Formats: sequence, C-alpha cells, structure tokens
Amino acid sequence: MSDLVMNGKSKVSGGEYEEVRIDGISTVDGDLTCDIMEVDGICELNGNVRVKGKADTDGIITISGSLDAEYLDIDGTCKIYGNLNSEEMEVDGVLAVTGNITAENAKLTGGLSLDGTFNAGSLELKFYNSPKIKEIVGGRIHITHGTNVRHLKAELIEGDEISIERSKVKVVRGDNITIGESCTVDKVEYRSSLSIHPKSKVKEKIKLE
Repeated sequence: MSDLVMNGKSKVSGGEYEEVRIDGISTVDGDLTCDIMEVDGICELNGNVRVKGKADTDGIITISGSLDAEYLDIDGTCKIYGNLNSEEMEVDGVLAVTGNITAENAKLTGGLSLDGTFNAGSLELKFYNSPKIKEIVGGRIHITHGTNVRHLKAELIEGDEISIERSKVKVVRGDNITIGESCTVDKVEYRSSLSIHPKSKVKEKIKLE
C-alpha cells in the first residue's frame, strides 16, 4: 500500500493507505482506511474512516460517516455524523457525534455534544459547554466542569464507580456513587455507597440488593 499526503488545498478519493498525512484545506471523498492518520488544518472526510493505529487530528475535522481508531487524539474541533469507536481516546477541544461513542479509556476536556450513548470502560470528562447526552454507561465515570458552564444533562448515568458535578440527570445507577456540587438527580440507585453534596438535590434514593 502507498501513503496519502495532501498539502495546501486539495481533493482526492478515498481508499486504503499505510499513512495518511493531511495539512491544509482538504477533502477526501469515499471511505478511508489506513494504519496511521495525521490531520492538521481543515478537512472534510466524506465517508467512513478506519485507522488501525493512531489518528491524530488538529484543526477542524468533519466526518460524514463513522470513525474507528485504535488510538484517537483530537485537538480542535471534530464533528462525526455517525459512531465513534476507539480503544484509547483523548480530546482537548470540541467533539460532536450524532451516533454513539464506544471507548475503553476516554479522557475529554472541552465541549461535547452526543446524540446517543457513551459506552466507556473508564471516562474522565471535564466539560466547558452544556453537554446533552442520552446515556453514559461504563465502569469508572468521573465528570467535572470548567468555568462559566451551565449543566451536563443526561437521561441515565450507569457504572461501577461514579462521580459527577454540575449535572442534571434522570437516573444515576451504580455501585459507589458520589453526587458532587450543583447536581439535580431524579433517582439514584446504588449498591455499596452514596455520597451527596449539600448543594445538590436527589429526589429519590434506592439501595439495591
């Protein structure tokens, strides 16, 4: 397989490559498969993208399909009109996904918009906007907030170890749960322990057997 290198303003068709390096204002039409991908600039990927190794993006990236990457490092803005799947994911910027996100380990700092479910073995989220997520499901879930934000909103947060701040959630369910400052939760279902900040409100508490 050959490499794909794009500089300046360019447009190419998709395909299968070893390395993809994009720098500038670029468009790729069709599905793209590669071992390594580096994007710096403004890039529009019109199709599904699969990266067998590391995908490193810096700039403004739009993907019309789903993105699968073994390791994903996002700096800047990334919009995905599909699902996002990654073993290791680190985001510093703004991530918007219309489908679901699945990751073994995920660390996000910045803005998040997700129409579907976030499935993660471990999730660390520090949000700077007002995320609205249908469901967050995982093992360890740790949610904090930056400055000048409103609230994260979710229908369900479910996991083994859960710690949240500044969140409005219908149901929080897990083993050990910490409800931090400025939270409003309709119902908490816990197995082992539950801690609630005095400045938060939980309408219903249920201890599971």
